[in-house]
This record gives sequence, C-alpha cells and structure tokens, in this order.
Amino acid sequence: MIRLVFIVWYLVGLLLMLTIGVPNWLSFSNGLFLVFFALYASSLETRLGEKPIVSWARIIFIGAMTFLIEEVGVRTGWPFGKYSYTDVLGVSLGHVPLAIPCAWIGILIAVVNMITTTNRWLRALYMGTWTVIFDMVLDPVAFARQFWVWQEQGDFYGIPATNFVSWFVLAALISLLFPKQRPSKYIQREAVRLVQAMLLMFGLLGTKEGLWIPLLIAVAGIVLAQGGIRVDRIRYKQMV
Repeated sequence: MIRLVFIVWYLVGLLLMLTIGVPNWLSFSNGLFLVFFALYASSLETRLGEKPIVSWARIIFIGAMTFLIEEVGVRTGWPFGKYSYTDVLGVSLGHVPLAIPCAWIGILIAVVNMITTTNRWLRALYMGTWTVIFDMVLDPVAFARQFWVWQEQGDFYGIPATNFVSWFVLAALISLLFPKQRPSKYIQREAVRLVQAMLLMFGLLGTKEGLWIPLLIAVAGIVLAQGGIRVDRIRYKQMV
C-alpha cells in the first residue's frame, strides 16, 4: 500500500511542480512526500528477514540521531555550515522540520539496500559516495526552491563544501549500523528504482531553476545505479 501511495504522490507532485506549481492549499504535501519516502524505504528494510522490532528500532534511532545533528547544525553551523530552514516543509520541532529526518531515513535506507557488498568498510565508502551524489542533486534544488537557506556562500550553487564532506562522513558512519547481509535481488532492484526516481525528480526540478549540472549528475547517478544492477546479475550468474 505505501508503495502505491508513494508512486501516486510522486507522480502528481512532480507534474504539479513542473507545470502550475503546488497550490497553497496543498502546501502541506511537500513535507508529507518525505514522510511517504521514508515509509516506502523503511518497508524495504523491514523485509530483510530481521525481527521487525530490530529494524524499526534502527530506523527510529537514525531518525532521532539525524534530527539532533540537524538541530545542532542549525544552531551552531557545525558540521554542515550555516543554514536555516523555512516553513516550506511544514511542522518543525525546534529549528528543524519533522520531514527532514524522514528525508535522511529515506535516502540512507534506499542507498544501503542498493549496495550488495557484505564488507562493512567498502559499503561505508559506497554509502558516503552515493549520498553525496544524491545531495549534489537535491541540495541545489532545495536551496533554489527555499526549502532551506544557506547563510554562507559556497562554490557549488552557493552550498559550502563542508556540507558534502559532512554528508559523506555521516552516511559512511551510519552505514555501520546496518546488518552485514546482502539484500535480495528484488529488494536491491526496488531500492535502485527508488533512488533513480528521486534523482530524476530533483534533476527535472533543477531544470526549472536553470540547474543543469545537478541534472547531469542525476542522469549519471541513474545510469551508474542501473549499471550496478547489471554487474550484480552477471556475478550471480557466474556463481550459479
């Protein structure tokens, strides 16, 4: 059910944002979309064979931890840089919209289930790299659409390099919380499709803001993710 809800919300929202824009009476949908994103990604995580209480405890812990990191970040400028959130993403607790930890949950869980290596350190490297690729598409678009505002200007569409370094380090460390197991071919493929869909959405939205480099990064990420599926299929065939 959550997969269907996410797909419908995704398609309707993308169509509106690329054409007439989101009506004021639907403004709540910006944050709600990220909630659906997190729930869809979490539904993949809970199908890996662990006890549900273990999976959900990890998901909740990641949400709480990333919320606290974001709150510290807004208050102090560390570790991402100096920024603040607007009211576009809806209800906030403290200085951080509640949709933001949902975005972290969705991105991290989708990415970790794309990765099939069981080597924790190699997976951490992949996790950090993929989340930076994701953020180099997402962040310029979100900044342009005023989801949040950077108060110190950086070289990549006004975003400081410390933001991307922090994303890499945090994602790599958080990857160590996940079990050392290989996702099934079905879950990996669905995780890849989810990441590709999000890259496509933000890449297309970037074109409305004249953000062509993020679009190119999105296309490259989509192609790389698809290539990962093909490589794993070849490996699987060689094993059998």
